[in-house]
Amino acid sequence: MAAEVFVAMIIPRRTVVRLLAAPIAFLAIQQLARADGNYIIDGFANIGIYYGSAELFSPGGTLLSTTSAMTVETTIGCQQLGLVDGAACADAMSNAIITGLATQTSPAPPPVFSEFFESQLPSFADNNGLGNAAAISFDSGFDPTTTPTVTSEALYTDLSSQPGSFVVTGDTGFVPYGAQFDYVFAFGPITLPVPYVTNNNPPCCATTMAATMNVQFFERDLQLTEVATPEPRGTWLALVAVLLVWLARRNLRQLAGAGKTVFRSALLSILSLAVLSQTAQR
Repeated sequence: MAAEVFVAMIIPRRTVVRLLAAPIAFLAIQQLARADGNYIIDGFANIGIYYGSAELFSPGGTLLSTTSAMTVETTIGCQQLGLVDGAACADAMSNAIITGLATQTSPAPPPVFSEFFESQLPSFADNNGLGNAAAISFDSGFDPTTTPTVTSEALYTDLSSQPGSFVVTGDTGFVPYGAQFDYVFAFGPITLPVPYVTNNNPPCCATTMAATMNVQFFERDLQLTEVATPEPRGTWLALVAVLLVWLARRNLRQLAGAGKTVFRSALLSILSLAVLSQTAQR
């Protein structure tokens, strides 16, 4: 019977093994390597799921609309296995996470996520597994408050992309849900369609792979308030006031030049104010 040999990577201060560093540099366990051995790629990944809502209010406090958004990223890089093996890896990973979140009850996923976002998660399945590819530096976990990523910041952009003029009047920031390893799922071993050649000494092929995935949830909610704009009536009143002031000054100059009394100038000013007051009442 062929011996199974795990293909591992040296990772300082960590007991788990990672799949696909950049550049890929697998190290075989030399004492177990044999010509007839079947190497297994053993991987670990963190998946960050960011979700939330933005409520848009009128200047008077009336709720006008609610916008929801979600972004996802993962530290695994299935696509680096090549087109065929990468597709098998990505499919296995996304299925394991989607199925796991749908069936896990202790602890259950975040209620807001389950109600509004879980049904959208399959749309993030791609050749990376789920969502965008995160940098290797996040293999110990995500912390979008301290170390934001392009994907975590994209949630804020999606939530704050509203029509019209508004200001952000409330922001919860990223609130993590649950402990770091509350949602851990795995797949495999699965058979790779094409044997994957590793950098072992001597070089050999991995024919199967397995992986463990740790899912982290972060919620962020915004409150947006529209900026009040002057009503057309207010604009017209301002124009009328400017016009009356100009006319008053013009008539005052004309009256002074003609040697008219101050009484007529005062009367013109009173009439101007009376017209302005009547316009405002209308």
